[in-house]
Amino acid sequence: SGSMSDQIDEVRMELNNHFKMLKSTAEKTGDTIKVSLITFDTEIEWKFTGVLAKNLPIIGSKEYFPGGMTALYDAVGRTVQKANYLVGSIQSEKEVVWVMVFSDGGENASRRFHYGNLKALLDEFQTKPNWNITFTGCDFTALSEMQAVNFRQDRTREYLHHEKARAFRDLNVTMSSFLEKRMTDLDFQKPEDEVV
Repeated sequence: SGSMSDQIDEVRMELNNHFKMLKSTAEKTGDTIKVSLITFDTEIEWKFTGVLAKNLPIIGSKEYFPGGMTALYDAVGRTVQKANYLVGSIQSEKEVVWVMVFSDGGENASRRFHYGNLKALLDEFQTKPNWNITFTGCDFTALSEMQAVNFRQDRTREYLHHEKARAFRDLNVTMSSFLEKRMTDLDFQKPEDEVV
């Protein structure tokens, strides 16, 4: 949303670093890693869907920019639905779905999802084997709203409003560790020396 303006360059840089890490991991391991990017403010925009890690683009100011309000419920709900549509049923323990949601604002613009149907969706998908849905928030209201819809607390991270770039860096560390260890039940907590 518009409140991302103060750190948008740093966040873009960390997002591109995340893509580089995914490319590198795919090259080293030979694993097939597909990535989709969805941005949201007042509207949800699918930037790309199911792109192989080796083909990930560099994200610049035309692809990722601040503006609008925060359709947080729609972003979470529609992204989980889209991931389910793209993946279908998971056929082996090696297949893993990660949905990583990042927001620096609270819900104020959703039209399709509300408290009840988002909670039901999360209740279903957060318990599915090999599904990891994470939420990183830099806004107290957003964190409270995700807690209210029963978002798993062990998959939630909280940062201060000025720590958006750091939040992305920590997500990179978490994903890198996950990919290296091939674990399906990663402890989604910040390192002890980084607790806010």
